[in-house]
Amino acid sequence: MRTANTADTGAMRLWNLTYNDPRRWAEVHAISGKPLGFWASLKSGGTGSPRAELLGGSGELSALVGVESARTACNFERTEKGAILYFRSRLEVYGAPFQKGDISGVTRMPEGAVERLTMWCGWTDPDGTASSGSVDMRLSRSSAARMESYIRRWLAAE
Repeated sequence: MRTANTADTGAMRLWNLTYNDPRRWAEVHAISGKPLGFWASLKSGGTGSPRAELLGGSGELSALVGVESARTACNFERTEKGAILYFRSRLEVYGAPFQKGDISGVTRMPEGAVERLTMWCGWTDPDGTASSGSVDMRLSRSSAARMESYIRRWLAAE
């Protein structure tokens, strides 16, 4: 497993953000944009998403989440040009930056008392080929509705 701190992984871009390295943050912000300022955050209804249980996703994401003994919580932070998915795995904090155009949609599926939310994304690999993937999350029904609304508001924002 190769988790790059400064380069694309050939799939979803993941950065280990455990340590405060300005170069890593500069690269993450180069993809997704800087965090929204105070007034922009108020105007857009806030920058943070509801907390979700990360079930898996494409590429390295599923390997990092694959630890059976622990639940992996995740959330999004909206930025100027997209959003950043934050999650923890094995005492490390990871970030996956997304540009607005990387996300193509979101689907909700009931699973008993909870719901599974899948965010569909696509990107261009360093060699120029188009790839697609997903991020799978589990939330309570009310949180799933809020998360879906959050993602749709983010996709509709200009």
